[in-house]
Amino acid sequence: MPTELDISARAGLLLGSAAIGASYQRSLLSRGTTDQALISGVSASSWYGWGTAAHGLLHAAAGRLAGADASPPRRRAVGAALDAAVLLAGAATVRAIPAREHEPTARALVRLAAAGKAAAAAAGLGAAALGGAPGRSRVLADLGGALAVGGATYALTRPNAQVTGADTPDATAGQDTVLEVTPTKAAAVAAAAAVALMGLAHGESRLSTALTAASARVLGGEASEHRALGRLGAAALTAGIAWRALSGVVVRLQSAGEDTEEPHSQAPDRPEVTGSPDSHIDWALQSREGRRWLSMTPHPDHIATIMAEPAKQPIRIYASLEAAATAQERAELLLREVDRTRALERSVFALFSPTGSGYVNYVADETLEYLTRGDCASAAIEYSVLPSALSLARVDLGTHQTRIVINGIVQRLLAMPADKRPRFVLFGESLGSQVSEEMFLGTGMSGPSGAGLDAAVWIGTPQATRWRDEIWGTRTVAEPPGLGPGAALVTRCLTDWTSLSEEERTQVRYLLLQNGDDPVPKFGPPVLWARPDWMGPDDERPPGAPRGTRWLPVVTFMATLSDMANALTPTPGVFVEGGHDYRLEVPEAVRAVWSLSCTDEQMARVQAALRAREVGWEADRRWSAALAKPDAERSAEEAKVEAQVATWTGQDESLSAEEVEEVIAEDIQPS
Repeated sequence: MPTELDISARAGLLLGSAAIGASYQRSLLSRGTTDQALISGVSASSWYGWGTAAHGLLHAAAGRLAGADASPPRRRAVGAALDAAVLLAGAATVRAIPAREHEPTARALVRLAAAGKAAAAAAGLGAAALGGAPGRSRVLADLGGALAVGGATYALTRPNAQVTGADTPDATAGQDTVLEVTPTKAAAVAAAAAVALMGLAHGESRLSTALTAASARVLGGEASEHRALGRLGAAALTAGIAWRALSGVVVRLQSAGEDTEEPHSQAPDRPEVTGSPDSHIDWALQSREGRRWLSMTPHPDHIATIMAEPAKQPIRIYASLEAAATAQERAELLLREVDRTRALERSVFALFSPTGSGYVNYVADETLEYLTRGDCASAAIEYSVLPSALSLARVDLGTHQTRIVINGIVQRLLAMPADKRPRFVLFGESLGSQVSEEMFLGTGMSGPSGAGLDAAVWIGTPQATRWRDEIWGTRTVAEPPGLGPGAALVTRCLTDWTSLSEEERTQVRYLLLQNGDDPVPKFGPPVLWARPDWMGPDDERPPGAPRGTRWLPVVTFMATLSDMANALTPTPGVFVEGGHDYRLEVPEAVRAVWSLSCTDEQMARVQAALRAREVGWEADRRWSAALAKPDAERSAEEAKVEAQVATWTGQDESLSAEEVEEVIAEDIQPS
């Protein structure tokens, strides 16, 4: 007869198999084979662990109810009765408190606990049904049961009938790179991932047992008395190893953020740009993203050619993370650069809140520089050089030093005659949106206007941003939001902005723009334990959310995490609106919200120039990297870049080295 441990492990196996079947549900974006394998593997391992642990508790309770002297049939009957009772109670609880928008976390956790226990109980009933066969037949029964459960779950979720968010008819967006899953490979890698994770779990369990025994030898007493100490020690060692590995990754990424690229290695010679000989911030202290942005400053002759009007040299100011030891000192350095360059004497002063890596959106900035004919100043202050996902702990630092900068700018503006002040605008992207928006937490829409901002554009605001939630309020994602509060527009998707009339757009001074299939505004810890608002009933889902899918704990979390990794894979010079890519809409959004004037013919030339410069700079970076390779690798790398640039420029065949250099020279303006 199967033991209680056998039944609980079998219940976990069935739940893990169900997770694999459910993991093929569609999400916001397409995914590749490796993505699918990881989603399946992590989901299966998590559900397996839950099923084993949760059902183990149920059977322990059943054993106590049946009594120590109960016969096996009696124990099985009590166990089945308890499983059935928990299943019915859990289902009733889930039905009694259905998911709804803006619900408290406690409500979601109660429903999740009820659903989780019900799932474990249902798996226990299935495990008991499979437990009658002896020996080898039991293994075959387990395998058959697992395949049946996984296949049935796959069939019930109907992934072939579901629609990925990027493909919904009303999303008006596409994905930079469309990925596809090879089912056989995905299944193999998923199994390997699940086995690896379970192996880690078993290893941690054995470590815990060994530490428990060691504690008993050192401290005396029975090993069972030191089980908690052993478990804590194993957890601490495991966490220490993981932290060490993560620290190594962070160090490598931080070094990458400080790399010098050949096209951006020379310090600017124009006094209007930070890093020049006149600057208060040494060029050697700039990060990779700082050097990129500063060295890409357009020349006034280039702006004049595009706009067919006289142009000035635009100002660019950047305070890098390494420029000073503290936020106060960095902010003061940036403000000194503002004073040195006389940035507030231009018609527009723009503060850019960079992403976690320090990246500043050059499409937005170059649009500003073209449309003001160079009569503008742009500034940014860096708070991290790591990818945004590893910079979450620096949001408060970024917000603090950005507030210092804005306070300094406002003080200077108030000291100027009103008719001499520039328009003060702000741009935030991704984590930079969160950094700059959280300055206004608790102030509603009086915050931006009270800080002296004439206008702001934020794109791809992360889900964790509390100020965005504050001004969104209790509105539903099922309906277009409309303008407000004040002169703000908080979008659910691109069409909330593009469907406005020209007159309505002129009223928007603070735009929070997001693509409907962008996972950054949708992904966060709550997706793990609660159905997000964007996964409500199909007819209430906002544009860009997947259709036909259901929220499932861990599964949806992992799928959306995978979407995060695939949200930004742009092709240089090809502006496609979708995922976390906003290059297509940013120029017109900046033009409208910041009230920048130009003719349609000028805007068309600006759009072409933005794309050409992107191709030119990226080609320059890759070509320089290829030329720097060792002799044995150089030819292959050069051929790779020649083929890439041909694709970007719409050529059918690879370019020659001379043609690549011509593209670079033609697309990057003369310095």
